[in-house]
Amino acid sequence: MSKFKYLLKYGIKRRIGTKAFYIANTVIFIALLALMNVPNIIAFFDDGQTSKEVIYVVDDTNKGLDSLSILDTSAQALISMIPGASIEFENLDSFDPSNIEYGKSKAIVHLTANGDILVVDIYKNGLESLNETVLLQALSGLKVHVWAVDKTEAELELIQDFNQPLVYVIHTKDTDHTTRDLILSAISIFVAIPIFIMLIMSVQFVGVDIIEEKSTKAIEFVMSTVPPQTHFMTKILSSFVFLIVQSFLIFIYGLLAGFISTQVLGATNSQMSISELIGMITETDSAIISSVLQALPLALFVTLIFMIIGGLFFMIFMATLASMSTSMEDFQSFQTPFMFTMLIGFYASIFSIYLGDSIILKVLGYIPLFSPMVVPTLYMSGVLSVVDVIISFLILVASTVGLYYLLAPVYKASILSYDQSPFFKRIKKMFIRSKQA
Repeated sequence: MSKFKYLLKYGIKRRIGTKAFYIANTVIFIALLALMNVPNIIAFFDDGQTSKEVIYVVDDTNKGLDSLSILDTSAQALISMIPGASIEFENLDSFDPSNIEYGKSKAIVHLTANGDILVVDIYKNGLESLNETVLLQALSGLKVHVWAVDKTEAELELIQDFNQPLVYVIHTKDTDHTTRDLILSAISIFVAIPIFIMLIMSVQFVGVDIIEEKSTKAIEFVMSTVPPQTHFMTKILSSFVFLIVQSFLIFIYGLLAGFISTQVLGATNSQMSISELIGMITETDSAIISSVLQALPLALFVTLIFMIIGGLFFMIFMATLASMSTSMEDFQSFQTPFMFTMLIGFYASIFSIYLGDSIILKVLGYIPLFSPMVVPTLYMSGVLSVVDVIISFLILVASTVGLYYLLAPVYKASILSYDQSPFFKRIKKMFIRSKQA
């Protein structure tokens, strides 16, 4: 047990507190800070030449309001503060939801009223996210005008107490998406990046550590003092501890980057800062934000458990690959196909918000090689249900346990081997040798 503890502490020390660790964390923090300030960065390079997106408006409120003028006035005030946003409204006399003709428009807004409450249906056709934000804020302004129709002066004095949230549904093709789903989908993109970084760093550390010991022949001394299974386990656990510590640090960096972005860095070129944008959304759509905050803890928990178990799965696989290698060049050639496989999962998670309810993404979510990166984003995007997530997680856990018992004997047979035969031939040899041991 004392040798196990020593190897574990030694492995953790080699990963945490080194120069590479500090450099990597500095880069991660700068990257997160840059992501948090995308609007300000866009504003800095914005020359003001943005193309307008046409939005058709169908007013069936029967309130006698000039809805087009009210929306345009509100939108232009917001466009002057939000970089890259530009909208042009046009009136549409009639509208048939069963036979939508978008024409040149990027969205059709159908306005109705339930008493004094504005009800909105938005049919999207490639509307930019910034313009969608502007549209929703302009509709929130129109909501107040609809409420104020036929109100007495005494009733109008209560306008400050009117906190009814905007009632709306966004339709995209054949699927209705709530704003909560859209916000979680956007968050999922930012979640995919640290997941990929963490998994790459953890598997790289465990692989490079083993191959360094083999290439310097230090592994022969280690194997003379501890069993191969102990060495195998300490390498995986030390990288696992690194994975947990680095995940916590990335969470802290995210909080710091968010604080700097919202509290320290102000607007650029008279544009709206992130803090103002968040404040505007929060004030207007508090019910939506509350719904997001209620769903977010479970989504982050799903992300955490998939990253941890997925990290173990990849580390077991990478440690075995490293045990079969004889040099760093050998190891790099072995791991290249594995890294390409991880990239497939990363890009699938990044583009999940655009691909939507795709059968290909769902299939990838059940494959252990991809599920650690794909499932969290698919769950946030609403593609996978809780039941789907549980099934995928059970498959991942079973695969991780099965992979350990399958590859531990192979690791034992190959850790002291310096065979330089071709890759697939070497794998076959090691599996045969593991069965004979």
